[in-house]
Amino acid sequence: MPEFSYKAAQADGSIIKGRQTATDELQLASRLQSQGLFLIEAREDKLRQFLGKLEDFSIGSLSRRDLVELSNNLAVMLKAGVPLVRSLDELSLDSDNKILRKALKRVVSDIMGGDSFSQALTKSGAFPKLFVSLAEIGEQSGNLDRTLADMAVHYKKIDTLIRNVRKALIYPCFILLALLLAAYVFLAKVFPPLFELLTQFDVPLPTVTKVIMAVSQSFQDNGLWYALGLVLFVVIIIAMRSRDETKRYLDWLELNLPPVGKLFIQMRMAFFMRYMALISNAGIDLIRGIKMSLISVNNLVFQETMERARSKIIEGSLFSDALRESNYVPRMTIRMIAVGEESGTLPEQMNLVAEYYSEDLERKIGTALAMLEPLLLFAMGGLALALVMGILLPLYNLVSQLSSSVGGGGM
Repeated sequence: MPEFSYKAAQADGSIIKGRQTATDELQLASRLQSQGLFLIEAREDKLRQFLGKLEDFSIGSLSRRDLVELSNNLAVMLKAGVPLVRSLDELSLDSDNKILRKALKRVVSDIMGGDSFSQALTKSGAFPKLFVSLAEIGEQSGNLDRTLADMAVHYKKIDTLIRNVRKALIYPCFILLALLLAAYVFLAKVFPPLFELLTQFDVPLPTVTKVIMAVSQSFQDNGLWYALGLVLFVVIIIAMRSRDETKRYLDWLELNLPPVGKLFIQMRMAFFMRYMALISNAGIDLIRGIKMSLISVNNLVFQETMERARSKIIEGSLFSDALRESNYVPRMTIRMIAVGEESGTLPEQMNLVAEYYSEDLERKIGTALAMLEPLLLFAMGGLALALVMGILLPLYNLVSQLSSSVGGGGM
């Protein structure tokens, strides 16, 4: 929205200067008139706009941590009676995140231009659809501060779950990368000169050395092709995930691949049930809540399962009965939802399901890591032992051969 520098006359005839955003001069004049001012002159400040764009230029998007901080701070300020525009303006000034600061400035500008909070959030393009939808519900119900507080708790728990999963994957990925890097350095750079020396002296080679020599030679001859193949594999996976037709097969594999399939199902259920509990607490009906929750579930097969359940609910079925036909919804989840429907505590039961799966997922990840750590260390030790034996055994034979030759010459 353009920013104008203006001169305006007050009721006593004095002239004041100022700056304000507006769609055009007519809107600016109307706003000033509502403040008891008469617009005399207005000029669009294009240089200031350009400098502002340079200052706010950034690449990326809002993280869950940003949404947690924004929701929590805004909820506290609104509950304390601070007006929405003033709260957003102060949060934009205090924020160290350029993306969030730019988004909040635009939201403030659009609200001053006559938009609602949810409309301004939508126009900014920086906030998730679920965040915007819940903000709209909070506006309509008059409980925006409570809705924002619930969103802060929700996004914090989701962020904690994702961080735990990522943390669990970092260690094994790091070990595997170290193994591959060490194998490449030794096989492609360190061992080839030693193998050449052994070949020149026609030393008898054990089987392990022959295998290592063959792998080393393959790395030297086809290393570039291996690298290109790896890059091509990554590109193919990314391309498959970008198309719904092929992404569905990857998503099916995610939920059916033993033994990690059950873990992924638990993770998806924890996400979905937490979103559902949040949406239900905001006063949204079950049918609309399922539709909104699926926006944040990145698995087409799981989405199709819940869409079928939603269709059954529209036809008159209970949520628990609609889920019984799916192979991807654990029986315990169905039982707890059925209890919630019977007792009228469905949001609480869905939240309990989400908590259970989150805790169970963390426990299983911890157990898997405890088992995986010695296996990875054993793999590293085995690789090191094979490499050492592959080079030390023939070197020992070479030394023995040379010693025998020297001893025989001395005789």
